[in-house]
Amino acid sequence: HGTAKLSVSVPRELVRSLRRRVGRRGVSAFAARALRHELEREQLGDFLAELDATSGPVPEPLLGEARAAWQKS
Repeated sequence: HGTAKLSVSVPRELVRSLRRRVGRRGVSAFAARALRHELEREQLGDFLAELDATSGPVPEPLLGEARAAWQKS
């Protein structure tokens, strides 16, 4: 697993907020976690779209039950 240097451009205020949160030395680890998280979210979105395509969307009554259960936890 090695590492690779990556150059990205982000808004200054975002950089200031990031450095306040993690310090100068924590930026790379934070960015790696954020990138991993976003890639996982996109992969999950692709999987859910595939399920919708093959099985159809989740019926609205079931979505309502799931939303209600989620709010209780």
